[in-house]
Amino acid sequence: MPKVIRKLTEKEIQAAKPQEKPYKLYDEGGLLLLVRPSGTKVWQYPYKLNDKYNVLTIGQYGSTPDKVGTSHARKLRDEAKALLKQGIDPNKQKKDVYQQKVSENANTFEAVAREWYGKQNWAPKHSKNILSRMEKDVFGAIGWKPIAEVNVPDIMSILRRIEERGAPDVAKRINQYCSAVFEHAIVQGLCDMNPAQGRAKYIQGNKVQNRAHLTEKQLPAFLQRLEDPDNHSLMTLAVKLLVLTFVRPGELRGAAWEEINEKEKLWVIPASRMKIARDHIAPLSKQALKTITQIREISGDSTLLFPGRKRVVQPISDVALIKAVKHLTNDKATPHGFRHTASTILNEQGFNRDHIEMQLAHVEQSKVRGTYNKAIYLEDRKVMMQAWANFLDKKRKEANE
Repeated sequence: MPKVIRKLTEKEIQAAKPQEKPYKLYDEGGLLLLVRPSGTKVWQYPYKLNDKYNVLTIGQYGSTPDKVGTSHARKLRDEAKALLKQGIDPNKQKKDVYQQKVSENANTFEAVAREWYGKQNWAPKHSKNILSRMEKDVFGAIGWKPIAEVNVPDIMSILRRIEERGAPDVAKRINQYCSAVFEHAIVQGLCDMNPAQGRAKYIQGNKVQNRAHLTEKQLPAFLQRLEDPDNHSLMTLAVKLLVLTFVRPGELRGAAWEEINEKEKLWVIPASRMKIARDHIAPLSKQALKTITQIREISGDSTLLFPGRKRVVQPISDVALIKAVKHLTNDKATPHGFRHTASTILNEQGFNRDHIEMQLAHVEQSKVRGTYNKAIYLEDRKVMMQAWANFLDKKRKEANE
């Protein structure tokens, strides 16, 4: 839209509809309103300081306490201009004010959240992802507030902002983390209520959907294609081992030969590669060991079971594994879906739920202590995994009947 040199009216602002790409409505004095494809409208003030261009994000347009009305946006623009005349960067000033608020109150949400975070025992990668999400989506919005003053509207504002960018699953996880922080604060006597509890249900699209997976009736045809001699590439063998062990796709892709103990018939995945901070011991059936022998014939000279084609020190990509699974299942499943298939069938067959959950590595570190307990249910799981491999052989034979 063309620039204007007059004030935008409330009617013009409210009538602005989202388009396929972001666009701007220009107000007087350099202030502008960015209209995003999601429908969110954000006040911004572009400026130049020391021959460098930057943009001050003033806040989301709206009339609620967590948003910025038109007159307030203009006032904040004028304050930014005053800072620029003094040679002060408005963005740096905004950050400094935020940091000051954090330091003034030791019981801010951010301070308590970081204390809670420091007491967790996640795997490094998982831990880093959680902190990154909190820093990106939460701390800037409520990190400076005393935790006892954070309320339900504060939480809902954060969740809806994440939802608006098309990430309802992230919103659900953020709500889970915030709820855990408040529970920690309640125990410490820092607040009396948990405003995040139960709020995820108000986020649209946060209904859990199982990843695409095969049903028991679809297994025979798939398993027959998996055993086709013309299909015995390294990628096909990767899919076969995935089906036989139903580890997470990332755990399979990064598998190293040093993790495989063929004599003991075990695959020990180190904590550094697990979602939870502990080693995962996966029993290997006779069929899994046979598959590993076939894999060794192809990649035995590498440190990895499934090295990439171009960079052998790197594992195959997640995209390559997804494509292989989709090809072999006629687009009916994803790599992660085999975990759902195995869990469903084994539960239906009456196997102990705890044994299945342990095999899926769903048991938290706090429930697994000591060297002995890391292998809890190991003998039972050896029996279960052999039964699973035998079941798959039986289903494959059904395709020829």
